[in-house]
Amino acid sequence: MDYEKLIKIRNATNYFANMMDLRIVEIKKGYARTAIDPVTKTHLNPINSIHGGCLFTIGDVTAGSAASSYGIQVTTLDSHFNFLRPGLHTTKLTGEATELKHGKNISVYSVQIKDQDATILAEGTFPFASLGKPIVLEN
Repeated sequence: MDYEKLIKIRNATNYFANMMDLRIVEIKKGYARTAIDPVTKTHLNPINSIHGGCLFTIGDVTAGSAASSYGIQVTTLDSHFNFLRPGLHTTKLTGEATELKHGKNISVYSVQIKDQDATILAEGTFPFASLGKPIVLEN
């Protein structure tokens, strides 16, 4: 798998993530890392902490990127997500997904979302179903 091409394609075609300035930084087998840098007011809720939907989206995109590392299209089945701390005065967000299980049909990933000080703001578990179709790396 050409991970650099996979990153390029996923960054170019994930329009929702692009709207949030969320970028995939790294993908390798069963692993992915994403970032929003810098965090802007568009990422905040009315009390000026990071919006929960922003944190959840980072989790889903990061886990989905790790799940796609095998070159097969996947879709999120479910999630269990915990908001642990408010993201106050946050300047950068990083998501990191690691594989818990890789199966033929179902794979499961653990995700942590951290701020610029490596403080964990949220964490979750995301299972994915394989769609059985290869990811096309050519435009």
